[in-house]
Amino acid sequence: PPSETWAEELHGFSWLRHFSAANTTNNGDAARQYARKLVADWISNEGEWHPVAWRPQVIGRRLISWMANGALIIDGSELIYRSTLLRNMARQARHLARTAAIAPAGEPRIAAAMGLAFSGLCLSEGHKRLARGLTLLCRELQRQVLADGGHISRNPSAQLSILLDLLSLRDALTARRIEVPKPVRDAIDRMTPMLRFFRHGDGKLALFNGATEGPDGAVDAALERDDTKGRPFGFAPHSGYQRLAAGPASLIADTGMAPPGPHSHQAHAGCLSFEMSVGRARMIVNCGATKVLGPDWEAASRATAAHSTLVLADTSSARMLRGRLSRLLLGPRIMEGPGAVESRRNENEAGVWLETAHDGYAGLFGLVHHRRLFLSATGEDLRGEDRLEEATAVKRPRPWRAAYWHRMPQDPDFAIRFHIHPDARVSLAHDRTNVLVLLPNGDGWQFRARTDGGECEIGIEESVYLGSGDATRRAEQIVVAGRVFRGEARVNWAWRRLSTRNAGHPKRGDDELPELELPARD
Repeated sequence: PPSETWAEELHGFSWLRHFSAANTTNNGDAARQYARKLVADWISNEGEWHPVAWRPQVIGRRLISWMANGALIIDGSELIYRSTLLRNMARQARHLARTAAIAPAGEPRIAAAMGLAFSGLCLSEGHKRLARGLTLLCRELQRQVLADGGHISRNPSAQLSILLDLLSLRDALTARRIEVPKPVRDAIDRMTPMLRFFRHGDGKLALFNGATEGPDGAVDAALERDDTKGRPFGFAPHSGYQRLAAGPASLIADTGMAPPGPHSHQAHAGCLSFEMSVGRARMIVNCGATKVLGPDWEAASRATAAHSTLVLADTSSARMLRGRLSRLLLGPRIMEGPGAVESRRNENEAGVWLETAHDGYAGLFGLVHHRRLFLSATGEDLRGEDRLEEATAVKRPRPWRAAYWHRMPQDPDFAIRFHIHPDARVSLAHDRTNVLVLLPNGDGWQFRARTDGGECEIGIEESVYLGSGDATRRAEQIVVAGRVFRGEARVNWAWRRLSTRNAGHPKRGDDELPELELPARD
């Protein structure tokens, strides 16, 4: 396998849902027979023991997958196959009862607890396993689900996965006429609006901190169970995200610090990055994440350069553990990142204003990144300002860190990156002062940027999109490059929606790009 994460996905059998869909769509027996052969082969080869397949979180996911797809792999099967399968599931459940509590912190431990609870519901003599699984699950939900409904990992995919499992568990308990524990009900009530917060216009997830778009229809399926069906809220203070929405446009920005160490194994160095969709079309994106393409791809997708934000000296704003021994002991967690992230929001009849800052570059470069955003009330005008200023109090690395012995670079280069969704077409003007982006829905958007010295040169570079998590798509990115001068730099930029008639030949209506002035503090 290319990585242990890939192996966990393989042995977790969550991919069985594709066989169930194929079996339903084709109304044939080929998918059913092949799925049963794969399960039987797994029992024959790894059913006794495997160092990855018998990890508690993998057992939990596998038991959930096998039970959820029982109509595919169990119903109407031969007696010998069925009895072998059920005996093996019981053996896995007994082992899980002993090990679920020591699963890795975060979503893996919830998956282990959920699998233990499901095994208690669906397998014989499971009362004790059900009670133990629900106790562990309730404890972990109280620890991991934040007050605004976000997950402690700040990963939208974890949000979706946990919520879908909780909804299934609630239905199973209700069908058995067993009272649903209050922590489970409370978690569902809090996590559902937060999932709606992370949904783009195409019905899929925003790409932050290890998230992928999610399976087709999964987000809508979870939100259909929400009785309130309200509009997404604008600010998630505990999770560290902001959402700006007006007209056809919606924008989601990462304005939070890295998750705590044990929960940061999939977190990205994407502080102050944002994604923007117009209607059902994504326009500005982050590159996404992957679990199956290997460690090099995973490391590249976590870097700041893979996000739509400012990158200083081609250096990420957060640093991950690199040493082989330390990663073996502690996992690929974030070891250093922004220690202070500011976020201030203001709404009035003109639109929504957002002022943010982070100090992720203060230790290495003595600089703080400020980002201001304004989305007009019509949703057809997005303006921004990226600014670098000297930090007032620089926290230098410790003497045992290599960075301590390096001289702080003076006036480093920077690049402001806007990754564009691969379905959009990007064209650069001959004078390199503006870019036209044409979306699949026919909308045209013009991008311009300027510095204190006037209009600045804009470039188009290759990018890659990992929205599905298991495949790469070629994409492009808009890059505004510059250099810090005497400890400061500032770039103003704007996205303006063009009418369909002049999308191919944009008029230069605003010869001057006005500076972004935020409302005064209250």
